[in-house]
Amino acid sequence: MDLFIFYKITNDKIVQAILEKNNTELLRGIVNFAETEGVTADSLREYIATLLANDENVLSTLARGRKNIGDDLCKLAMLDIETIYNKLFNTKIKYTPSGNDTGYYDGYTKSIRRITAAESPEELLERLLIHYSELGNGLLSKYIAFRFDGELKGIENSDKVDFAEIVGMEHQKNVLIENTKAYLDGKFANNVLLFGDRGTGKSTSVKALLNMFAKDGLRVIELPKSAITKIPELTKQLEDSPHKYILFLDDLTFERHDTEYRALKIAMEGQLQANAGNVLVYATSNRRHLIRETWADRDGGEVHVNDNKQEMLSLAERFGISLFFPAPDAKQYIEIVRVLLERNGIEMTDEIKKEAVRWEMNYGGKSGRCAKQFVADFLHRE
Repeated sequence: MDLFIFYKITNDKIVQAILEKNNTELLRGIVNFAETEGVTADSLREYIATLLANDENVLSTLARGRKNIGDDLCKLAMLDIETIYNKLFNTKIKYTPSGNDTGYYDGYTKSIRRITAAESPEELLERLLIHYSELGNGLLSKYIAFRFDGELKGIENSDKVDFAEIVGMEHQKNVLIENTKAYLDGKFANNVLLFGDRGTGKSTSVKALLNMFAKDGLRVIELPKSAITKIPELTKQLEDSPHKYILFLDDLTFERHDTEYRALKIAMEGQLQANAGNVLVYATSNRRHLIRETWADRDGGEVHVNDNKQEMLSLAERFGISLFFPAPDAKQYIEIVRVLLERNGIEMTDEIKKEAVRWEMNYGGKSGRCAKQFVADFLHRE
């Protein structure tokens, strides 16, 4: 089978089994695919659709970067698709998957279903081009949340929290939403530092942004501090993707001897401008100034103490927006408990209020997280 654009698929074992009429190898491969990735009852056709959707070729590269695709390239792609449609796509095999959740992004599975249901070569190519331009291909098309520790990995069934779970913090939430919306619209947007007391909703806010804007192309990649030096490598991997990415650094603090903070400063340079690309940094920390400072740092050791101090403060200044998440006072803590109970159909009473106070005294102090944990325990006992 001679192909011009999608020629890499001829190296696939299932494609070879179809062409060689090796039904044993074909069924083995389809069973494995159907039970791990299958989302339709037409497993073989879906396999070919998935193979095409995730193929790395010149057409998919241009389409996901939303670049011009010339007439000659379209003609060659159409010739390939006609061949694939006639020799592979219409091959029949009867196997229906068990229907377990794949953990993939909803938009990806819907697109695979549309491609699988194509009723002509023209429709198949059209739906593939839509898939490339809206979702890209490969790993980055399948998930909305990722981890990067030198290797990018998708997170299945990412946390479905939303802003309703954070009681109060209205100003902080509004600033985050507006900055992220501007970013997705290709307008001026800033890197963001969310700092303040533990359990106040900093990390939850970033996850809520993902769930609010995933349909608009937002993706979040969580990085440990140790992976900061590899951010340039990661941004290179993301540059042709149709999505916008938040690099999420959770609970970030540096010691003075750490070198990663300089790498982060360099990675964030040039991000504070309109249309800065498709990467921003959102970080959470318990500290406003991310580099831990001692009294010795202020009093001496270096001849130019002020220069040293400015160096230590300069990282925080790379974040155009810094949002403070304070711990609630006693009244606010009880209000959070009341709202959470009300959402579960329970009215606050004096006795519940006393229990909530005892809980926070015994388990970590007043915070939104503590209130949520109390309500979870209370509901469990009801």
